[in-house]
Amino acid sequence: MRTQETNRAKVMGKQKEHSCTRIVKELNKDIDWVETKLGEPTWNDRKEILSSVPGVGNALIWTLLSEMPEFGALNHKQISALAGLAPINRDSGKSQGKRRILEGRHSVRTTLYMATLS
Repeated sequence: MRTQETNRAKVMGKQKEHSCTRIVKELNKDIDWVETKLGEPTWNDRKEILSSVPGVGNALIWTLLSEMPEFGALNHKQISALAGLAPINRDSGKSQGKRRILEGRHSVRTTLYMATLS
């Protein structure tokens, strides 16, 4: 949203630019608040473990910590199912369907995908 408003401010005239910059300032305050909450000692242990993995940046760390508070309390199979990365069987009786990745937390899955691309 901050990027959208910043881009919008560049395109709009001088009259509308003030509105966009006001919104950007408020978004910056909200982002700073969230970052301070994620910097609290309760998150530090998990944050240190995640940051020790090569290729894991702040965006992925903050997404995992904020969107999946269960992270660290569940085993790897439960976490992959919760994130929507575990294939789900589509079987019924004798028929066997294809295994598909369904449901889960879309924002976590999207952020993990973008992290693998980089």
